[in-house]
Amino acid sequence: MKNFLRSMLLLLTLSFFMPFTAFSANENDSIWLSGRVRDAITKTDLTGAFVYRYDEAGKLIDSLPANKGIAFKNGERIELAVYNFPVLRKDSTIIFDVGCPGYKTQTVTYRLEKIGKRESYRNLPVTLLEKAPRQLGEVTVTASKIKFYNKGDTIVYNADAFQLAEGSMLDALISQLPGVELNEDGQIKVNGQYVESLLLNGKEFLDGNNQLMLDNIAAYTVKNVQVYEGQTKLEKWRGEPNGEKHLTMDVKLKREYNRGWIVNAQGGLGTKDRYSGRLFSSFFTPTTKLTLIANVNNLNDNRKPGKSDTWTPEMMPSGTRTYKMATFNYDYEDLDETKRYRGYVTVEENSNNNLSTTDRTNFLSGGNTYDYVFARSKNKQLKLETRNYVNNFGEKTYWGGMLLGRYIKRDNSSTSLSATFDKEQEEITAKALEALYSDGSPEQLDAVINRSITRSDGSRHEGEVQVYPHFEYKIPRTNDRLTFQIGMKYKDEKEERWRDYNINYGSDPTPAVKKRQYFDNSPNHTLTLDGTVGYRINMNGVHFDVTYSYRFLNRDRDSYMYALDRMADMGNYGTLPAGYLDSFDPSNSYTSRLIENKHEITPFFIWFKSLPNKNRLIVYLNPEFSLLHQHFDYWRDNRSYLVSRNSFLTVVNKYGGRITFNMGAQGEDPRRIVYRHDLEYKYSLDVKTPDLTHLIDIVNDSDPLNIALGNPDLKNARIHRHTIEWTFKPAERQLNNLLSLWYEYTTDALVRGYTYDTSTGIRRNKTYNVDGNHFVNANNVFNLQFGNKQQFTLSSITHVSFTNYADMIGVNLEEPRKSTAKTTSMTEKLKLDWQIGKQQIGLNGSFTNRHTTSTREDFQTIDARHFSYGLLGQFRLPGGFGVNTDFTFYARRGYGVKELDTTDAIWNLRLTYTPRGGHWVFMVDGFDMLHQLSNVNYAVNASGRTVSYTNALPRYVMFSVQYRLNIQPKKR
Repeated sequence: MKNFLRSMLLLLTLSFFMPFTAFSANENDSIWLSGRVRDAITKTDLTGAFVYRYDEAGKLIDSLPANKGIAFKNGERIELAVYNFPVLRKDSTIIFDVGCPGYKTQTVTYRLEKIGKRESYRNLPVTLLEKAPRQLGEVTVTASKIKFYNKGDTIVYNADAFQLAEGSMLDALISQLPGVELNEDGQIKVNGQYVESLLLNGKEFLDGNNQLMLDNIAAYTVKNVQVYEGQTKLEKWRGEPNGEKHLTMDVKLKREYNRGWIVNAQGGLGTKDRYSGRLFSSFFTPTTKLTLIANVNNLNDNRKPGKSDTWTPEMMPSGTRTYKMATFNYDYEDLDETKRYRGYVTVEENSNNNLSTTDRTNFLSGGNTYDYVFARSKNKQLKLETRNYVNNFGEKTYWGGMLLGRYIKRDNSSTSLSATFDKEQEEITAKALEALYSDGSPEQLDAVINRSITRSDGSRHEGEVQVYPHFEYKIPRTNDRLTFQIGMKYKDEKEERWRDYNINYGSDPTPAVKKRQYFDNSPNHTLTLDGTVGYRINMNGVHFDVTYSYRFLNRDRDSYMYALDRMADMGNYGTLPAGYLDSFDPSNSYTSRLIENKHEITPFFIWFKSLPNKNRLIVYLNPEFSLLHQHFDYWRDNRSYLVSRNSFLTVVNKYGGRITFNMGAQGEDPRRIVYRHDLEYKYSLDVKTPDLTHLIDIVNDSDPLNIALGNPDLKNARIHRHTIEWTFKPAERQLNNLLSLWYEYTTDALVRGYTYDTSTGIRRNKTYNVDGNHFVNANNVFNLQFGNKQQFTLSSITHVSFTNYADMIGVNLEEPRKSTAKTTSMTEKLKLDWQIGKQQIGLNGSFTNRHTTSTREDFQTIDARHFSYGLLGQFRLPGGFGVNTDFTFYARRGYGVKELDTTDAIWNLRLTYTPRGGHWVFMVDGFDMLHQLSNVNYAVNASGRTVSYTNALPRYVMFSVQYRLNIQPKKR
């Protein structure tokens, strides 16, 4: 509570004094002039342009480089050449020169007059430069290609400098970029930071679906990949270059793939009945992009031979999967870049079939218990979705909106045979568990705690619609802005489920629990209404706005359970017997209605100060103060429960509390920045409110082995996080380094604890508030390209963490007690690439050391080590042939279990042939050529150790053929 009060006091104090501090720290007698520089013929922006300012004696006093802005034209992202400089706030004539290498310098004369009282900047007419006469005869010879370089705040990766297998898609390119990590779920990290926006030519691709873009954009079409702290087009239109920014990765296509038709299709057949088919077709014009994507496969695997990523053997997917998808995307933007219409329609079907065997050791004071589970499940999902956007940018007004429609149908079925013992069992099988009470040994019958046979089937339908219009208006003769947005979201759900339980306790062969349950979960409706109004004031060196938001939520949920086992004749599983309504079970049925009203006020301050040598200091403060009223009517077991709760919430999001200092050093030429340092401090505060059903003192025993209890005394959890980041980007070398330190602690953390009954294996689960959760992390990412021909690239990722995790566990009906687990972890990843012409060899190595202790009695300290090392090769051979391969050893030590302390030697191989013309690529992929990879997954933490076996297919061979076509319009 003290920490919370201190945080609130700090935020309120800073909120009160920030505007006054900002105004006193900046010149009030200046106004900023902003202009743009373009080629007089092609109208392309000249990003190398400079503005030259002179004193009254004609001496050069300043040289201002054009800053990078963003615009979209001809279907691709382009950089804008934008300059800004301050002048005195008085009617005057401003004269300055605009130049660019290779162009004639032009003198600009602008009459500044009619200045608004709170007008802080003025847009100037576009300056058009004519090319200077060329001098022929100069030839530049480059011995090797630069893989990456720093361009101001942007890291630019040259796609042509990376050697990739023929037929590679975007994911293979991204995974090779120095300092970039690509996770199996499509998440991307650059220098340890998550990419928040993945763009294609400056625009979101299918509403930001990373995985779809990574799997379908061919690597050969990419010109470069740019990483920067960017803004959306709406944020740029607002005219706040120091406003909110997001880590952005922009994939820029080559010019020849920005017009006409692009077709890329691939099909393949493999061993063990594997197959895959993929189609990407896109049509481009200067204003329109139409894209069709289709995909069908049963791979359930994202490995690629010769691909460098974060994959490890424990990431092997479980089960088998069939995937079908088709989507159509449209995007139109007029030539003036003021109107844009975009959206997509997609249909997707996903089917999974899992067979798994799980051995789990539960770490408990007084003696461990051992679970053995044999499970089978089938899941199928069909999704239809359309999302559409409209954007209209005027000089003073913006209006836009989003419309979404979605339908999802899910069908699932599962069976499980499990047992819990108080002694570890050797090589137990499903057949042995099934015959436990007829053929089990005396030792097994003496050790068994319970045996459970369960079955579950269900179907679910969801429909959803969302409408969100948005309007903004710039106040004339000021830089102020008014924002207004409303929204509506409606969701309807219906679900039916069947469940069977047969449970034996101890050595008794007669089932103690025999249940058949039918659930009718409907109607379930959720209506959400939103409204936001905001006003922003922009003055010299400071932005201040305040936003008021209101949200209304009404959610109705009904769940009716019928205990069919209570009937004289419960009929056949899956078919409701006559008179089933008489088996209604009120103790495990409920109706509920939740009404929420949330009022939120969000002040937002941005203060920036330009310093000598192009340095600057920026301070962001964006707290959110909200009042949340929740009214929850809940009816269960013929009794009404009412929860009425008011919460005053203070939140600071990850952009909300920041201090950024950008420092650069100039060379003798004032246009050249030799190096850059960026130092940033961030503070965030988040609040988690408990699920209201967890506040009700009820007992849910529909699952006999996992009984859920309520806890009326729960409080809100608050998560505080402090982060310091330092980035070094020298412009003269292919080098960058990022060091980040962060500390996070949670007060009143919401954890799901339990009491474990060692005689029956029953868990009684309840949510608790616990203090003591805190985390300390240090992360350093270093990248360097070096050598006399820049043929070597070195990447290093160092990660150190200290974690203290607290939870609640009790044994044998005792009240759960707080226990903590402390983990110290250190990881080092190294990668060295050597490029010789069109050949590339890479060395990879990683090491992780993990030390875990706990306050629990009888807890065995974990000292585990994971390490890997191997080679990657990309080779272009004569005649259109290519070889791509990776060979890696993955090892684990310190677990003391043979299934976990293993060494896997994994060899993957791709052979390619590309006939002359480049339209066809023939590929043969071999995965796990040495047959060393197993279908064993593991997990170890402070509460237990789990080893599971699945029906995954880790080794196979795939024969594929790819066709690619690019049709460009005829030149006029």
